[in-house]
Amino acid sequence: MPYTIELSTIKNKHFTLLFFILFLTCNTVHLFAFQSPPDSLLTKEYDYLRKSVRQNGKNPKKAILYARSYLYKAKKNVDTVKIVNGFYYLSVLVEAPLKREKYTDSMILFSKNLKTKFYPALGYFNKARIEYNKGHYKKAFDLFLKTNEAAKKHENIHLFYSSKQSISILKSRIGEHKTSLHELKECYDYYAKFKDSDPRTYLSTLFALSDVYQLNKKLDSATTLNTLGYQESIRYNLKDFKYYFTLSEGVNLFHKKIYSKALDSLSIAIEKFNTNQDKANLSVAYFYFGKTLSALDRKEEAIEAHIKVDDIFQEISEILPNNRENYEILINHYKKLNDKDNQLKYIEQLISVDSVLHTNYRYLIKNVVQNYDTPRLLSEKQEIINSLETEKDTSYTIILLLVTFSFLLLVLWLINMRKQSLYKQRFEELYHEKTSIKKTPEQSAITKEKSTVAIPEEIIKEVLNKLENFENELGFTEPDLSINILAKRFKTNSKYLSKIINTYKEKSFNYYINDLRVKESITKLKTDSRFRNYTIKAIAQEIGFNTTDAFSKAFYKKNGIHPSYFIKELEKQLKTEQKP
Repeated sequence: MPYTIELSTIKNKHFTLLFFILFLTCNTVHLFAFQSPPDSLLTKEYDYLRKSVRQNGKNPKKAILYARSYLYKAKKNVDTVKIVNGFYYLSVLVEAPLKREKYTDSMILFSKNLKTKFYPALGYFNKARIEYNKGHYKKAFDLFLKTNEAAKKHENIHLFYSSKQSISILKSRIGEHKTSLHELKECYDYYAKFKDSDPRTYLSTLFALSDVYQLNKKLDSATTLNTLGYQESIRYNLKDFKYYFTLSEGVNLFHKKIYSKALDSLSIAIEKFNTNQDKANLSVAYFYFGKTLSALDRKEEAIEAHIKVDDIFQEISEILPNNRENYEILINHYKKLNDKDNQLKYIEQLISVDSVLHTNYRYLIKNVVQNYDTPRLLSEKQEIINSLETEKDTSYTIILLLVTFSFLLLVLWLINMRKQSLYKQRFEELYHEKTSIKKTPEQSAITKEKSTVAIPEEIIKEVLNKLENFENELGFTEPDLSINILAKRFKTNSKYLSKIINTYKEKSFNYYINDLRVKESITKLKTDSRFRNYTIKAIAQEIGFNTTDAFSKAFYKKNGIHPSYFIKELEKQLKTEQKP
């Protein structure tokens, strides 16, 4: 294999939360902009805020408020250690991966010159886990090494073994099985001491150790650990873990050539991983399921299983080095059938797999046996293409049309993606924008423009005051409003009114009115759930537009997005914020 629970399969924050509890007993310098916490919290001591973060672990919104208050206070006091503490708390509490990563980057940035038990080692460790789960194994490996060095230097034993375990798992992936086995044994001995208080880490290490025993051909030892892991999973009421030991034993039974039992274990694992959507381990289960079926001379079923491995690769673009064999099996199968189309398909897939493996493991891999090296694959691919071209002369036109059509689709897709990105960006700006009516200019502004407007100053002041009242009282929502009607109400002439609006509002009368109406629609949509349920037509009428089209055009002209899009994204945003 190898495969793991601890780093990539079960989505949990166990190690991070463990350090969070121990500690409590994230790419930019300016980081995240958030509003200043309430003054009442800023008067609290750090210890109070820290304890409040911990006590509200089941209420993330409240815990985040205390964590932000802690960070704000630390930044105000220019206390580097506490600044890093604040970023650490937030990196644990936030759900969004991008925010979590940025808070972690901030931990590293501010802690790089610290020399404490936790820093900078904890920042390196959390960042390493993020990079690992993104498939950036070189970066992850380097960060785990940094963690290990810093943890050892400053005597953080738990972080030392956590990083050591992660390094050992990566080593097992690149074939250094003996070294990995020795190191994982040490990690297991350490974590076994804490299995009652920290069963997840204990079981994860047990699973990894079982896997490496199998890779070292110590199959009986692997079976012993799988049996123990299965029983311990039940004992600690972590029943999902038992399916990982079931998978491990299924692979072990395959290597023992006990195919019937291997098939049973692998079938159970496949059913479970299909349910919990653990795609990485599901691909491992299907791979060995296919190999077991093949050993039982159930060739067609075996090929179906290997095709499912490819389906998963298409979905998650993650594959382990040893599972490269999956594509060799498919290529050889279709070669025997003289099915050149499928043979070509899986050669291309194998080239793609090699590209992924090269990207992920080029820094790490020392010796992975490959029966199909890249030059040979490319050569074989070209031979098949030449053969297909000879057999299908008429395919040129079809291929050209398909390529052209695909290119057009790609261009349209890219244009649409860019448009959607711009729409999303504009929505975010509108959502976070404070919609307020522009106040009447100061006296100095009136005096400054007096010579340009050529209207008596007292008339300008009077009209601007009336415009302010007009805006505050939502007079602009009246339909069929014209400059002549408004001038009569203001007891002035339309030329004066038009010139004052052009000068002081810096827009024409019609744009001025439409601008106010659009702003009011955004304000009401943000704050009034009843208003959000209106049709576009009803919204338009409510704020003074005579037609839906006029409202949509005015909204788009001012904001760069259509009102229907704004309402849809607003509903999504509000639902997200309302989630506990």
